[in-house]
Amino acid sequence: MTKGDEDKIERRIFGLKINNMTRQYEKRNNIEIQKLYKEPDIVAVLKNRRMAWAGHVWRSNGLMKEVLKWKPQGKRPLGKPKQRWIDKVEKNLAEIEIRDRETIAQDRDRWKQVCVVVMGLNGL
Repeated sequence: MTKGDEDKIERRIFGLKINNMTRQYEKRNNIEIQKLYKEPDIVAVLKNRRMAWAGHVWRSNGLMKEVLKWKPQGKRPLGKPKQRWIDKVEKNLAEIEIRDRETIAQDRDRWKQVCVVVMGLNGL
């Protein structure tokens, strides 16, 4: 589910509003819906948790880090390539122009700042 799909569902749940001046129905904008819902954006929460876990893995020295670096051999079938978890992490980091991810992840406070910035990106 994308952010747009989530917005459509919330807009349908909360319905239209009446404009007091024109006495006509209007669609609610995203900010109004978020105020009514009073919950964090689920897409942003998912991004934050994905990035937090990536930082945890990059700080570790165990098997998790080795598995993350492993690249399978061979070809994928024709069609849309399957996305891996790390592909989404790398895409988000590229959008905010972070190149030395493992070095930054060693500093927990700085990595938390990166996670917060990634939460603000559009799309999953």
